[in-house]
Amino acid sequence: MAQFFHHNDFGYCARCPRTRHLHVCFGNVALATTPEEFQKFRRSVGDTWQHHCLRTHDPEARCIALRTSALRLALVFSLVELTQLRDILENTALLLEVELLLQ
Repeated sequence: MAQFFHHNDFGYCARCPRTRHLHVCFGNVALATTPEEFQKFRRSVGDTWQHHCLRTHDPEARCIALRTSALRLALVFSLVELTQLRDILENTALLLEVELLLQ
């Protein structure tokens, strides 16, 4: 059974017990990552959020593009959605740190 780390109205993050991949599901996107890929994605989302959090006039407008490693593919979010995704990633990262400390 998957281990759930964090969830909100936008999505969740869980770890597969077999592969140990972190599954980040948000909106209509599901992303399976290794721990290293998770941290890279977390930094990318955090940097994008930081850049747009005070510059976005309409927090509900889908106008924030998050670049991906795939050529010509970006994920587009509103500030509200990006904030919820950031919340999932940051809270999951915190729980992963606690888990490491308790080992």
